[in-house]
Amino acid sequence: MGVGSAVIRPAAQDDGASWLHFALWAGSVVVLLGLFFVPAVAPALLRAEHWAADWRTAFLSDRLQGKHPTVAIISIEEESVSAFPYILPINRGYLADLVTATDRAGALAIGLDFYFTRSTEAIYDAKLLDALQQAKAKIVVGVYEDPRRPAQLAYQKAFIVGSHAQGGYIDLHPDPDYIVRYRTRAPDNASFSESFSSLLARSAGWTGSTAPDRIAWLLPPRDGGRTFSKMEAHDFLAASAEQRAAMVKGRVVLIGDNLFSLDLHNTPLTIRSRQKMSGVDIHAQMAAELIDGHRSYAELGPTQARVFVALLACLGIALGARFPRRGFDFLDWRVVSLLVIALDLVFFRLLHLMLPFTLATVAWISGVTAGRQTRRALAWSRARRGAA
Repeated sequence: MGVGSAVIRPAAQDDGASWLHFALWAGSVVVLLGLFFVPAVAPALLRAEHWAADWRTAFLSDRLQGKHPTVAIISIEEESVSAFPYILPINRGYLADLVTATDRAGALAIGLDFYFTRSTEAIYDAKLLDALQQAKAKIVVGVYEDPRRPAQLAYQKAFIVGSHAQGGYIDLHPDPDYIVRYRTRAPDNASFSESFSSLLARSAGWTGSTAPDRIAWLLPPRDGGRTFSKMEAHDFLAASAEQRAAMVKGRVVLIGDNLFSLDLHNTPLTIRSRQKMSGVDIHAQMAAELIDGHRSYAELGPTQARVFVALLACLGIALGARFPRRGFDFLDWRVVSLLVIALDLVFFRLLHLMLPFTLATVAWISGVTAGRQTRRALAWSRARRGAA
């Protein structure tokens, strides 16, 4: 009985090991098949991919020596509108004063980061229209189109036409995790299809046809100051003509509100700064990217991502089958992960290309596992045939 037990135990252990190898092989193949289709089917759902890209963006994005030379912001704060009996909508007479002061100070273009979809007080509506009509700078106002509200659409269109301004689609739309990473496109049937930021960028020389989907963010400059010249609205109106000109002359100036937490958003930069960003600051980032013309980040398209993942998986399978033992460090998933991270960072920082980091790492690990288990399964099968 003891001898029989000694003979049976290795066979049972061998069968158990073979089933374990088969399970590992089958699992890795399933993962690889899933990865092959994920980039084409649902890239927006890859939260791990977003997480990795956000960290790269927060720490490795471009950084200027000082403030951006072409974009400035005038921010309407609570104190700016404290003299009015209401906060929202922003008093249009006050907006008119800001537009006139900014225009006289020599701004290249003025962007009003507001919607104008209904009338307010007649005297202030008329004052703002007159200020927009008289401005020498290019004027861009925000546009929002809701087909369920035809009266608002009609008023908005009449306001923009009557003001001689251009209407720019406000293309802020957070991802499902409430982080703004991409520009959104106007609907196909929109009356104003070009974005707010791209119209402002054109006034500074941008000639592109389509803005990139992913936003290229600027980190705070190396001198420790702000990314953009920025002044609160009440301070701007109280400043001297020389001070105003020093801030806005020859620049694209965005005027927007920063009231309480009404228009604050998380962005990839929030990881580092721990602060949400106002809508006008985000539009300034988008306009600056287009004006600079060399900071946009490219991403692999669905087909390119599939090819990239497939090639990496095939390489992993080949090396896993060729070198089945862990003695080779380059097959260790921890070492490979570090190498993939390093390669990804180089591509991001130097080539402005965002590789699908998460997919690449999982594809490599699954490929090596599949290759290693395939070799072991073949070796086990040959051993069984030889024993028979």
